[in-house]
Amino acid sequence: MKKKNSDRQQNSGLIYGVNPLLEALRAGDRVPAEIVIAEGARDRRLAELIELARAKDITVRRSPRAALDRAVGNTHHQGVIARIPAARYADADSLLSSIASLVGGETEPLALVLDGVEDPRNLGAILRTAECAGVDGVFVPERRAAGLSETVAKASAGAIEHVPVARVTNLSRLIEELKGRNVWVVGTAADASMNYTEWDWTKASAVVLGGEGAGLHRLVREHCDVLVRIPVQGRIASLNVSVAAGIILYEANGGRKNSPKVKHGPVANRLRDVGNSVFKELKVS
Repeated sequence: MKKKNSDRQQNSGLIYGVNPLLEALRAGDRVPAEIVIAEGARDRRLAELIELARAKDITVRRSPRAALDRAVGNTHHQGVIARIPAARYADADSLLSSIASLVGGETEPLALVLDGVEDPRNLGAILRTAECAGVDGVFVPERRAAGLSETVAKASAGAIEHVPVARVTNLSRLIEELKGRNVWVVGTAADASMNYTEWDWTKASAVVLGGEGAGLHRLVREHCDVLVRIPVQGRIASLNVSVAAGIILYEANGGRKNSPKVKHGPVANRLRDVGNSVFKELKVS
Protein backbone atom coordinates (compact mmCIF):
# COMPACT_ATOMS: atom_id res chain seq x y z
CA MET A 1 0.00 0.00 0.00
CA LYS A 2 1.29 3.43 -0.92
CA LYS A 3 1.42 5.88 1.92
CA LYS A 4 2.72 9.32 2.66
CA ASN A 5 6.30 9.48 3.88
CA SER A 6 6.27 11.06 7.31
CA ASP A 7 9.60 12.76 6.51
CA ARG A 8 7.72 15.11 4.21
CA GLN A 9 5.88 16.65 7.17
CA GLN A 10 7.00 19.94 8.62
CA ASN A 11 9.58 19.75 11.38
CA SER A 12 7.71 21.53 14.11
CA GLY A 13 4.48 23.26 15.01
CA LEU A 14 3.02 25.54 17.61
CA ILE A 15 0.79 23.75 20.08
CA TYR A 16 -1.36 25.57 22.60
CA GLY A 17 -3.90 24.84 25.30
CA VAL A 18 -3.43 23.05 28.60
CA ASN A 19 -4.81 19.61 27.68
CA PRO A 20 -2.92 19.24 24.37
CA LEU A 21 0.36 20.10 26.09
CA LEU A 22 -0.32 17.86 29.08
CA GLU A 23 -1.02 14.90 26.81
CA ALA A 24 2.07 15.65 24.70
CA LEU A 25 4.22 15.54 27.83
CA ARG A 26 2.52 12.39 29.13
CA ALA A 27 2.97 10.60 25.82
CA GLY A 28 6.60 11.67 25.60
CA ASP A 29 6.90 11.38 21.81
CA ARG A 30 6.75 15.10 21.04
CA VAL A 31 8.51 17.03 23.78
CA PRO A 32 9.09 20.80 23.46
CA ALA A 33 12.38 22.44 24.36
CA GLU A 34 10.49 25.27 26.06
CA ILE A 35 7.00 26.04 27.34
CA VAL A 36 5.76 29.62 27.51
CA ILE A 37 3.08 30.55 30.07
CA ALA A 38 1.24 33.86 30.08
CA GLU A 39 1.96 36.18 32.95
CA GLY A 40 -0.93 36.08 35.39
CA ALA A 41 -2.28 32.74 34.11
CA ARG A 42 -3.98 30.94 36.99
CA ASP A 43 -5.40 27.70 35.51
CA ARG A 44 -5.01 25.08 38.27
CA ARG A 45 -3.84 22.52 35.68
CA LEU A 46 -0.78 24.65 34.97
CA ALA A 47 0.77 23.37 38.20
CA GLU A 48 0.66 19.80 36.86
CA LEU A 49 2.02 21.00 33.52
CA ILE A 50 4.94 22.79 35.18
CA GLU A 51 5.68 19.75 37.36
CA LEU A 52 5.76 17.46 34.33
CA ALA A 53 7.93 19.90 32.40
CA ARG A 54 10.45 20.12 35.23
CA ALA A 55 10.58 16.33 35.50
CA LYS A 56 11.54 16.22 31.83
CA ASP A 57 14.04 19.12 32.11
CA ILE A 58 11.92 21.38 29.91
CA THR A 59 12.38 25.13 30.34
CA VAL A 60 9.27 27.00 31.48
CA ARG A 61 9.19 30.78 31.18
CA ARG A 62 6.61 33.52 31.61
CA SER A 63 5.71 36.01 28.89
CA PRO A 64 3.12 38.78 28.47
CA ARG A 65 -0.25 37.40 27.37
CA ALA A 66 -0.19 39.70 24.34
CA ALA A 67 2.91 37.88 23.08
CA LEU A 68 1.04 34.57 23.21
CA ASP A 69 -1.93 36.15 21.43
CA ARG A 70 0.35 37.26 18.60
CA ALA A 71 2.08 33.88 18.35
CA VAL A 72 -1.19 31.94 18.11
CA GLY A 73 -3.20 34.54 16.22
CA ASN A 74 -6.08 34.46 18.70
CA THR A 75 -6.75 34.44 22.44
CA HIS A 76 -7.80 30.77 22.73
CA HIS A 77 -4.48 29.44 23.98
CA GLN A 78 -5.49 29.14 27.67
CA GLY A 79 -2.30 30.93 28.65
CA VAL A 80 0.23 28.34 27.47
CA ILE A 81 2.04 27.62 24.21
CA ALA A 82 5.02 25.57 23.03
CA ARG A 83 6.71 24.62 19.77
CA ILE A 84 7.02 20.87 19.39
CA PRO A 85 7.89 18.41 16.61
CA ALA A 86 5.07 17.90 14.13
CA ALA A 87 2.73 15.00 14.77
CA ARG A 88 3.86 11.93 12.88
CA TYR A 89 1.54 9.63 10.99
CA ALA A 90 1.57 5.95 11.74
CA ASP A 91 2.76 3.63 8.99
CA ALA A 92 -0.39 2.43 7.21
CA ASP A 93 0.79 -1.14 6.61
CA SER A 94 2.00 -1.50 10.20
CA LEU A 95 -1.31 -0.17 11.52
CA LEU A 96 -3.23 -2.61 9.31
CA SER A 97 -1.13 -5.47 10.64
CA SER A 98 -1.68 -4.33 14.21
CA ILE A 99 -5.44 -4.25 13.71
CA ALA A 100 -5.40 -7.64 11.96
CA SER A 101 -3.50 -9.15 14.89
CA LEU A 102 -6.47 -8.39 17.15
CA VAL A 103 -9.00 -10.27 15.00
CA GLY A 104 -10.22 -13.36 16.79
CA GLY A 105 -9.11 -12.14 20.20
CA GLU A 106 -11.30 -11.69 23.24
CA THR A 107 -12.03 -8.15 22.05
CA GLU A 108 -12.28 -7.66 18.31
CA PRO A 109 -10.60 -4.56 16.83
CA LEU A 110 -12.39 -1.33 16.05
CA ALA A 111 -10.95 0.92 13.35
CA LEU A 112 -12.12 4.24 11.92
CA VAL A 113 -11.86 5.40 8.31
CA LEU A 114 -12.56 9.04 7.44
CA ASP A 115 -13.57 9.75 3.86
CA GLY A 116 -12.62 13.38 3.30
CA VAL A 117 -13.13 15.20 6.62
CA GLU A 118 -11.73 18.62 5.74
CA ASP A 119 -12.40 20.74 8.84
CA PRO A 120 -9.45 20.36 11.25
CA ARG A 121 -11.70 21.04 14.24
CA ASN A 122 -13.99 18.21 13.20
CA LEU A 123 -10.99 15.93 12.76
CA GLY A 124 -9.70 16.88 16.21
CA ALA A 125 -13.09 16.26 17.81
CA ILE A 126 -13.34 12.87 16.07
CA LEU A 127 -9.87 11.83 17.25
CA ARG A 128 -10.84 12.85 20.79
CA THR A 129 -13.89 10.60 20.65
CA ALA A 130 -11.97 7.79 18.93
CA GLU A 131 -9.35 7.76 21.67
CA CYS A 132 -11.97 7.74 24.40
CA ALA A 133 -13.92 4.94 22.70
CA GLY A 134 -10.84 2.71 22.44
CA VAL A 135 -10.47 2.86 18.63
CA ASP A 136 -7.38 0.91 17.57
CA GLY A 137 -6.45 3.08 14.60
CA VAL A 138 -7.68 5.82 12.27
CA PHE A 139 -7.12 6.06 8.52
CA VAL A 140 -7.44 9.28 6.51
CA PRO A 141 -6.84 10.02 2.81
CA GLU A 142 -3.75 11.91 1.70
CA ARG A 143 -5.65 14.41 -0.42
CA ARG A 144 -8.71 16.58 0.07
CA ALA A 145 -8.76 15.97 3.81
CA ALA A 146 -7.51 17.66 6.97
CA GLY A 147 -4.12 16.51 8.21
CA LEU A 148 -2.54 16.47 11.63
CA SER A 149 -1.94 20.07 12.65
CA GLU A 150 -1.82 22.34 15.69
CA THR A 151 -5.54 23.07 15.26
CA VAL A 152 -6.31 19.35 15.22
CA ALA A 153 -4.12 18.83 18.28
CA LYS A 154 -5.99 21.56 20.18
CA ALA A 155 -9.44 20.28 19.15
CA SER A 156 -8.50 16.73 20.10
CA ALA A 157 -7.68 17.80 23.68
CA GLY A 158 -4.43 15.86 23.41
CA ALA A 159 -5.91 12.65 21.96
CA ILE A 160 -3.69 13.12 18.90
CA GLU A 161 -0.80 11.97 21.10
CA HIS A 162 -2.38 8.57 21.76
CA VAL A 163 -4.50 7.35 18.85
CA PRO A 164 -2.53 6.19 15.77
CA VAL A 165 -3.48 7.95 12.52
CA ALA A 166 -2.29 6.71 9.12
CA ARG A 167 -2.59 8.33 5.70
CA VAL A 168 -3.46 6.27 2.61
CA THR A 169 -3.67 7.11 -1.08
CA ASN A 170 -6.74 5.02 -1.91
CA LEU A 171 -9.57 4.39 0.55
CA SER A 172 -11.25 1.78 -1.64
CA ARG A 173 -8.05 -0.27 -1.66
CA LEU A 174 -7.73 0.19 2.10
CA ILE A 175 -11.26 -1.13 2.58
CA GLU A 176 -10.47 -4.23 0.54
CA GLU A 177 -7.33 -4.79 2.62
CA LEU A 178 -9.37 -4.51 5.83
CA LYS A 179 -11.90 -7.00 4.48
CA GLY A 180 -9.07 -9.32 3.48
CA ARG A 181 -7.98 -9.26 7.12
CA ASN A 182 -11.47 -10.32 8.30
CA VAL A 183 -12.52 -6.85 9.41
CA TRP A 184 -16.11 -5.92 8.55
CA VAL A 185 -16.35 -2.47 6.94
CA VAL A 186 -19.39 -0.52 8.10
CA GLY A 187 -20.17 2.63 6.12
CA THR A 188 -22.54 5.37 7.23
CA ALA A 189 -25.24 6.83 4.99
CA ALA A 190 -28.44 8.73 5.66
CA ASP A 191 -30.38 6.49 3.25
CA ALA A 192 -29.13 3.17 4.63
CA SER A 193 -31.79 0.63 5.54
CA MET A 194 -30.04 -0.62 8.68
CA ASN A 195 -30.07 1.34 11.93
CA TYR A 196 -26.59 1.69 13.46
CA THR A 197 -27.84 -0.08 16.60
CA GLU A 198 -28.71 -3.19 14.58
CA TRP A 199 -25.12 -4.00 13.59
CA ASP A 200 -23.28 -6.58 15.70
CA TRP A 201 -20.47 -4.46 17.11
CA THR A 202 -18.85 -7.46 18.77
CA LYS A 203 -17.43 -8.27 15.30
CA ALA A 204 -14.11 -6.86 14.10
CA SER A 205 -15.32 -3.61 12.51
CA ALA A 206 -14.08 -0.55 10.69
CA VAL A 207 -16.46 2.41 10.72
CA VAL A 208 -16.35 4.61 7.61
CA LEU A 209 -17.57 8.20 7.97
CA GLY A 210 -18.01 10.62 5.09
CA GLY A 211 -16.84 14.21 4.95
CA GLU A 212 -18.79 17.36 5.69
CA GLY A 213 -21.77 17.71 3.39
CA ALA A 214 -20.83 15.18 0.70
CA GLY A 215 -20.89 12.01 2.78
CA LEU A 216 -19.23 8.88 1.43
CA HIS A 217 -17.79 8.93 -2.07
CA ARG A 218 -19.50 6.49 -4.44
CA LEU A 219 -16.61 4.02 -4.74
CA VAL A 220 -16.00 4.04 -1.01
CA ARG A 221 -19.67 3.40 -0.38
CA GLU A 222 -19.78 0.55 -2.87
CA HIS A 223 -16.81 -1.21 -1.25
CA CYS A 224 -18.34 -1.25 2.25
CA ASP A 225 -19.76 -4.53 3.54
CA VAL A 226 -22.80 -2.85 5.03
CA LEU A 227 -24.27 0.63 5.40
CA VAL A 228 -25.90 1.93 8.58
CA ARG A 229 -27.75 5.12 9.42
CA ILE A 230 -28.36 7.29 12.45
CA PRO A 231 -32.10 8.09 12.49
CA VAL A 232 -32.98 11.76 12.85
CA GLN A 233 -36.35 13.22 13.74
CA GLY A 234 -35.92 16.86 12.87
CA ARG A 235 -35.88 18.69 9.55
CA ILE A 236 -32.10 18.54 9.15
CA ALA A 237 -31.18 15.43 7.17
CA SER A 238 -27.90 14.60 8.87
CA LEU A 239 -25.66 15.24 11.85
CA ASN A 240 -22.25 16.91 11.98
CA VAL A 241 -19.63 14.24 11.25
CA SER A 242 -17.96 14.62 14.64
CA VAL A 243 -21.30 14.13 16.41
CA ALA A 244 -22.07 11.11 14.21
CA ALA A 245 -18.67 9.68 15.10
CA GLY A 246 -19.43 10.04 18.80
CA ILE A 247 -22.78 8.28 18.53
CA ILE A 248 -21.57 5.35 16.46
CA LEU A 249 -18.22 4.82 18.19
CA TYR A 250 -19.84 4.76 21.61
CA GLU A 251 -22.45 2.33 20.34
CA ALA A 252 -19.58 0.14 19.10
CA ASN A 253 -17.80 0.56 22.42
CA GLY A 254 -20.97 -0.36 24.29
CA GLY A 255 -21.26 -3.52 22.19
CA ARG A 256 -17.78 -4.54 23.33
CA LYS A 257 -17.96 -3.27 26.92
CA ASN A 258 -18.61 -6.66 28.49
CA SER A 259 -15.32 -8.00 27.17
CA PRO A 260 -12.55 -7.99 29.82
CA LYS A 261 -10.03 -6.64 27.34
CA VAL A 262 -11.91 -3.55 26.22
CA LYS A 263 -9.62 -0.62 26.89
CA HIS A 264 -10.13 3.08 27.40
CA GLY A 265 -7.36 5.42 26.36
CA PRO A 266 -5.43 7.81 28.59
CA VAL A 267 -7.81 10.68 27.84
CA ALA A 268 -10.98 8.66 28.36
CA ASN A 269 -11.30 8.80 32.12
CA ARG A 270 -10.89 12.57 32.11
CA LEU A 271 -13.54 13.08 29.41
CA ARG A 272 -16.09 10.32 29.98
CA ASP A 273 -18.35 12.32 32.30
CA VAL A 274 -18.48 15.20 29.80
CA GLY A 275 -19.31 12.79 26.98
CA ASN A 276 -22.08 11.12 28.93
CA SER A 277 -23.79 14.44 29.62
CA VAL A 278 -23.63 15.38 25.94
CA PHE A 279 -25.14 12.12 24.76
CA LYS A 280 -28.00 12.37 27.28
CA GLU A 281 -28.97 15.66 25.68
CA LEU A 282 -28.77 14.33 22.10
CA LYS A 283 -31.74 11.96 22.68
CA VAL A 284 -31.20 10.16 19.39
CA SER A 285 -33.55 7.22 18.99
